[in-house]
This record gives sequence, structure tokens and C-alpha cells, in this order.
Amino acid sequence: MKRLIHFSSVAVLLVVCAACSTLSVSTDFNPAYDFTNLKTYAWLDDGSVPSNDARINNDLIVERVRKAVERELTAKGYAKTEAASADFMVSWLGAINKKLQIETIDHFYSPYGYGPLYHDPYWGGGMRTTTAREYEEGTLVVDILDHKQRKLIWRSTGKDRIGSNNDPETVTQNINDAIRIIMKDFPAVMQ
Repeated sequence: MKRLIHFSSVAVLLVVCAACSTLSVSTDFNPAYDFTNLKTYAWLDDGSVPSNDARINNDLIVERVRKAVERELTAKGYAKTEAASADFMVSWLGAINKKLQIETIDHFYSPYGYGPLYHDPYWGGGMRTTTAREYEEGTLVVDILDHKQRKLIWRSTGKDRIGSNNDPETVTQNINDAIRIIMKDFPAVMQ
């Protein structure tokens, strides 16, 4: 019974954490393509160079991303096969960019507490505080290509802030969560 309660608590925590994700995803696809014929896949490349960034282009990250993509495709009913007989090809790219966040807060004071949202020359005062923070934003792109034509038929891009936690288990979980969200709308279905 304790195990069930513990498992339920962990499951609820994961759902709440996933809901708080700041991952932004954009998906594009060829609306004329018939995705219903897709059953098998293979990797487009050997996974050796998904980025020029050494933080991404290493065997540990490549393995984590590929396993996460394969897990999602398997869960959707697709089977991995040899490239010659695959219905579609899969590829991914990654990047880490430095971003700057600038925030300005205006504090307006009057003799009676907070004043109007303008500078009152009679009563004086107001103060503006500007802060700048540098952070890193990670980008993961998953591409699905038609095997015969080698043309892009589906692409989804996820962007999110990268945390400072370098624990291998946390990095793996973050990659798994990102890939799950990025691939949520594959295959494309016209509505």
C-alpha cells in the first residue's frame, strides 16, 4: 500500500512538473503527404555530428537523444529497420545559444505611498531598476524525411532554457521529456 501511495505521489509530481515546462514547440509538415503509409523508420545518418557545439556533439548526448526519439516512435507503433527498407528517415539537430533577458521595473513613490504611473515633477521621485541576465537556450529539432525522395515531410522544434544541473539522470530525463513533447504531434493528421 505504501508503494502505491509513493508511486501515485511521484506520478502526480511528474504531471505537475511537466505542466510547468517552459518548452516552446513549433511543428511544420507537408499537408499533402500521406502519413498513414508509414510503418518503419531508419536513421538518416550515423548520428556523428548533430551540432558544431561540443556540449551537444558528444556520444552521451547523441545516445540520449536517439534513444528518446526511438522510444517515442516505438510507442507510436513504428518499427526500426534497415535504411534500404524504411518508409521514412529520422534525423535530429541541436544547438545551445546564449540569450540576454532584460527587465526594467519602474518604482513610483509619492508622499502617500505608491504614486501614479508617471513622474510627478511636483512631488519628485521615481526610480527605475534595470537588470540583465544571461542564460542559455537549448534547441532540439527532429526531422522526418520521405525515404524515397529524401525530402523533409515533418519537422518539430523545441526550445527551452537550459538549467545548471549537470546530473546525468536529470539531463537524460530532460531530454526524454523534451522529445516526448516535441514528437507529440507526429504523425501529422489533417483536421
